[in-house]
Amino acid sequence: MNQPVQIVPKITTASRNLLDSYHPDSSVYFASPKRALLAQPPFATLLVSGHKNLSEQANESLRFARELGLAKPIVVGAVPFDTRQKAYLRVSSNCLTDAQTAAHSAIDETVTTGECHITAVPAPAIFMRGVRDALSRFARGELDKVVLSRTLEIQCENTPNVNALVKKLAQRNSNGYTFAVNLKNIDNDRTDSSVHALVGASPELLISRQGTKVIANPLAGSEPRSDDPLIDQKRAAQLLHSEKDLREHALVVKAIDEALRPFCHTLDIPAKPSLISTPAMWHLSTTIHAELKDPATTSLELALALHPTPAICGYPCAQAQQAIREIENFDRGLFTGIVGWCDETGDGEWVVTIRCAEIKDHLVRLYAGAGIVEGSQPEKELAETGAKFNTMLTALGIHDVTGVAI
Repeated sequence: MNQPVQIVPKITTASRNLLDSYHPDSSVYFASPKRALLAQPPFATLLVSGHKNLSEQANESLRFARELGLAKPIVVGAVPFDTRQKAYLRVSSNCLTDAQTAAHSAIDETVTTGECHITAVPAPAIFMRGVRDALSRFARGELDKVVLSRTLEIQCENTPNVNALVKKLAQRNSNGYTFAVNLKNIDNDRTDSSVHALVGASPELLISRQGTKVIANPLAGSEPRSDDPLIDQKRAAQLLHSEKDLREHALVVKAIDEALRPFCHTLDIPAKPSLISTPAMWHLSTTIHAELKDPATTSLELALALHPTPAICGYPCAQAQQAIREIENFDRGLFTGIVGWCDETGDGEWVVTIRCAEIKDHLVRLYAGAGIVEGSQPEKELAETGAKFNTMLTALGIHDVTGVAI
């Protein structure tokens, strides 16, 4: 069994400076294990007219920015689960970056939510009924996998301190991807004091591109962590040898292989998954390396070709999307979409929008999902989604949910 990944809090001095410059009413922040990026106003919307898809709109927008003399423009932001919905992608040439290298002290700011009222949507019993619905669809041969999700709606006494929240997520998530995207009007009216932001700490890289080198790192198959080291190691070992979870993971790797192959000369795909961990979860992980055929293929083009993967939708994709529409009783919006950036050369990083929250003034909505396959147990899938909420609940400082059915 692979050794557990130790999550060591780490924020660089430069990264801390970027975080100190982050403003939830205007900035976009994105950090990976190797770099951090802060995009600031002025922003421009994508050029939409006459262009078929987001990738073409981004390419044309970056070309136009260069013609205007803007230095090193990037497209940055978030794309929803359903790509027919509004994307929050913007062009910025006011972008700061740094490399993640040196340790930094702990974050001492508080998020200050005050008293909170938490409502599960759907209620746990309804979510488990949805899992049983999915199992019946498998028995009828309609599909092989579907990812079902649920939310926690948290009404806070105070509007959360988004700056402090992003810093806490970055501190705890140094081996993953931390993001914060302003969802307010693109004009960034500073006279509007409201907060509307997407914030999260995703463990899952959808795609990165540097030159012709491409990396994808799908995660599928999960198990909650335990505070007891012996139980934690037992759960990790069980996950690594779980027939159900290995089957679920193989579906995702197969789909990514099929989606990437038309773009690539070579793909290097390990025969078996390994384990990675976050403070809340164990995951089955496969790191895929590939070489592009055409250096003009951008990171955003690749991300849109992969999205949505079976890791956050299901398999086959069309049937899974239909099942999600029929079973889930809320709009996912940006949850299980993609978030990241693409520069003028086509390089960039895009991650799956999970372990996230949408914050709109006093209302915070958390999201969590679980992959349902034949053999899934409704009670266990409910517990898995409950454990996934802990990433954001801990960062928000919400530890006592006694009496709340989640």
